[in-house]
Amino acid sequence: MKTATGKITFIHHDKNRAVIEYLDNNRKKTIQASLDLITTGEPKTGKKTHRFLMGDQVSFTIKKTGANGSIQYAENLTYLYNTALELLINRARFNNKLLGYIKITDDKYYIKEIESYLFFPLSLSFYEIPPDEKETDQPVYFKLDNLDKPDKLTAVLYNHTYIPEYLTAIHHFKKQTIIEARVYNLTAFGVYVHLVGDTLQAKIPIDESLQKKIDDKSIEVNSVIPVKIRHLTSTRIVVEPAL
Repeated sequence: MKTATGKITFIHHDKNRAVIEYLDNNRKKTIQASLDLITTGEPKTGKKTHRFLMGDQVSFTIKKTGANGSIQYAENLTYLYNTALELLINRARFNNKLLGYIKITDDKYYIKEIESYLFFPLSLSFYEIPPDEKETDQPVYFKLDNLDKPDKLTAVLYNHTYIPEYLTAIHHFKKQTIIEARVYNLTAFGVYVHLVGDTLQAKIPIDESLQKKIDDKSIEVNSVIPVKIRHLTSTRIVVEPAL
């Protein structure tokens, strides 16, 4: 099989296929590749799977099938570099407020950066209401997370729409309100409670005082425990008893 190098010029995200542009005897050609089972190298090398992007420079082998080898496709893709991605990361280090469009593919959310056309997975909080199809027509501001790990870059929206229960938790956190939390599970690792409705949940670490209450059945499933929220982010809620 022939080996070549080229640049990914198009990715069909719905079909997970790519078009690669390359030179063959100084003639510009294109070839298609499936991105389903492609890694950065041979499986035995232990290299991690690479998430290919437009603009990736890659090496690959040309596989010929069909009568007289009339059908060609690329396989064994190996990522080399991506100049557009490197420029975008450097830009984000100084001003990490980028503009792009939300794209929805197979119920997965992505952001397409408006200038480079690079796609990044959109990271949504468990407490966040996902965008709908109507929101894909207008550009949105986002930032890139994991700038030091290009293979793990994700996009985070600047404007979020949170579920009502989370907004209630924010109010309780700011006011340091005592919340009547209902226990729904007990394990050796903690007391698990419904904090606001059945949607917002939290775990209370078990200390000596709490263990005594569990032992004497003062706390069991369906018990109500007064708690306060001590730490609150879009990904984590920490509570402690207010007994």
